[in-house]
This record gives sequence, structure tokens and C-alpha cells, in this order.
Amino acid sequence: MTPIFYHSKQQVAHQFISVQKIPEFVRQSGRKPFAFDPYQSTDFCSAHDPNFVRDVLACKTHNGFRTLDPEINTALHYSNASMGAAVQHVLKHGGIACSASQGFHHAHYDHCYGFCTFNGLVIAARKALEQVDTVLLIDGDAHQGDGTEDCLERLKLADRIINVTREGREVIGEPEHSEFSVSDWKAFVDNLIGRYKPGLMIYQAGADAWDLDPFKAGYLSFEALGRRDQGVFAAAKGHGVPLVWNLAGGYADPMQKTIDIHLQTLNISDQAYG
Repeated sequence: MTPIFYHSKQQVAHQFISVQKIPEFVRQSGRKPFAFDPYQSTDFCSAHDPNFVRDVLACKTHNGFRTLDPEINTALHYSNASMGAAVQHVLKHGGIACSASQGFHHAHYDHCYGFCTFNGLVIAARKALEQVDTVLLIDGDAHQGDGTEDCLERLKLADRIINVTREGREVIGEPEHSEFSVSDWKAFVDNLIGRYKPGLMIYQAGADAWDLDPFKAGYLSFEALGRRDQGVFAAAKGHGVPLVWNLAGGYADPMQKTIDIHLQTLNISDQAYG
């Protein structure tokens, strides 16, 4: 089964649906998550301005939730480390892993935005560059990974960490993608792998790409989301590229609709990798 990386300290009292879905997804997965150590401030500084990191953690600057809540700051150490631990796992063992996390891709180099504080995608990818030449980041969230783009440009890493997002360097989320078959998605990702030859893939399996998500940025039916996931996983496995996926956006109320999308991704992950 697909290993899940999650720590109980990721859970916070904030009532934002997309935060509360994560522990419930882990519970409904029926499996024990893998343990890991939290990030330290130096880890955050690998993707962000050190003054920004210092001020957020000292509760002098608002986090991505526009609060000065120390509980949320504690959770950030674990949610970001979840992605990092999952990446290190697949780099060592190969195959696939799930980071039960989100709230990364709007986090800019020196400021927060859109419920994102620190960019766990960039942090994990930059650490991976110590072991691989290139990381391919496929951002299936319904929204643009603008924070990721900013961090990569500021860090001068855009040629080694390739960010495929809703807009920008490459595009995922075009209307025609709603009609893609599994083989279409596989061919789409095969082309990216052939072009960039990554040693690692990070995939944001965004549930807000669902066409009935209340944020109204979605473009894929429930079934089409499954075809997307199948195609991405088949391409990564076929090329032998280790892959980590996370939950990313999803805001349906009741939240069980979003959890069902993530459980579908987990089931497809299990099937794809046996």
C-alpha cells in the first residue's frame, strides 16, 4: 500500500475545511501514517527570505491564515516536513508515497498568500537536488502555483525544478484536459519526463480541480480526476521516476466529497504500484 506521511501535530483548531479534511483523510485511509521529525527554521530558509521566516515564527508577521496563532506555526513545521519526509522516502526506496499535506504553492519567497505560509514543495525539491539533477513538479491544483514560481525565480532554480502549473512555464488545467483519457494524461506526462528527465516527481493531486468544487476553478469531473491520477502515476512508474503526491486544494462542504476525491487518488496509487 502507498505509505502516508502525516503527524498529529499538523491538525489545528482552525475551521477552514481544507485543513480539517487532512486528519479525516488519514483516518479513513485505514492505515498508520509514517513518522518523521519536524522542520526547523533553517529548513524554511532554504526556500524563503530568512527575515520573513523569523518574523512569521516569532508571530510578528501573519501566517498564511492571516493569524498570529502559534498553534498554526507549530503545525507548519510538521506539514512541510511531511512533504520532505515523503520525498526522502521515495529517493531511498523508489516507488510512490503520499504526503498528507497542503498549503504550499501560494507561499512566495518573502510573503504569505492564499492560506499558504511556507512552500513545502520548493523546500523538499531543493533538498532533493542534493541527490538528483532535476525535479519535475506537476501542480494539479486548480489554481496557479504563483508562490512556487516566485521562489524558484528568486532562488535561480527554475532550470532544475520544473513547475508545471495552471499558468506559466507549462500549463495544466486547459479546458480540453477535461476530455483526456488515461492514455492522454500518460502521454502528456511522458512528454514532460522525456523533455526534463527528472530524478524525482512531486505531484499535487488537487481536489479543487473538481468541476463542482465551490471555489469554481475546477474543470474535471470526479471520473476525470481519476483518469488524471491514473495517467500521472502510470507515466512515473513506466519511466521509473520516484513520485510523491499530496492532497492540495479541495473545499467542498460537506468535506466528505473532497475526502472521497483524495481516497480515490489513494486507491489509484495503490493499484498503480501494486
